Amino acid sequence: MQRQLIFSASMFLLVWGWSLLPAPLRGWSMLPLWIVCTALIFTGGFEAARMRRRVWLDQYLRAESPWHRLLRGGALMAAWHVLIGALLSLFMLIKLQYSDAALWAVLALGLPLLAWFSRMLNRRMREHVAPQALPALVRRFSVPLAVGVLTALYLMVTLNQGQTDLRGLSWELVMLEYLQPSASELTGLRVLERSYMMLDLTLHWALQNGLGGAERNGWLALVGWSLLLLSGSAFIWAYVRLLVGLDALLDQRIQPSWKEAA
Repeated sequence: MQRQLIFSASMFLLVWGWSLLPAPLRGWSMLPLWIVCTALIFTGGFEAARMRRRVWLDQYLRAESPWHRLLRGGALMAAWHVLIGALLSLFMLIKLQYSDAALWAVLALGLPLLAWFSRMLNRRMREHVAPQALPALVRRFSVPLAVGVLTALYLMVTLNQGQTDLRGLSWELVMLEYLQPSASELTGLRVLERSYMMLDLTLHWALQNGLGGAERNGWLALVGWSLLLLSGSAFIWAYVRLLVGLDALLDQRIQPSWKEAA
């Protein structure tokens, strides 16, 4: 578990240092970092998916059935998790560029929190789980626990941050007056950053203007809270998956996976 904390801290410092780079350098270095983050999120997600699939197959199929090989998950499952990893990592990296010190503190707290969950689960499951399956199963259960705690902290921090007063303004006027230009020099990244800023402004506009009567502003409150929960949980999920994927990758290089050992 100490190894997990050390490498997770190294990954945290990498993305934090990247977010502090000047805008042009940060934009050009985003592509290789995006590839790395996608690979790590894919590793953790694909491991969990293969584990769920194997448990299902062992439950319903005979051991000698050739369907094991056909249904255990191959190129299609891998492609799906690569896509999910790419989208999550891209959203995470764009949001990290606009994160303040309070949010970085929440992410830093996730390092010892995830290590503590892993150590606790490892201690409790050691006597009941096969040794070759224990690391993957610990990672599988530590993700939702860490995501739940960090998402709650993220929401507390976000709701207590000072925001521009957008009450009484139309959405079009908010976009016209408060949407900041992107600092990136890459066209694709500039479009994505502007899209994120539009999403963030829409979120705060909906929350601030949805505090009136339910008959008039109920739909705005629904939009605001939905965007807040979805964006926050996706961001935290991507971050935790990144750290867990790094641990899974290191674990696979040190010892055979539980699937291969079975």
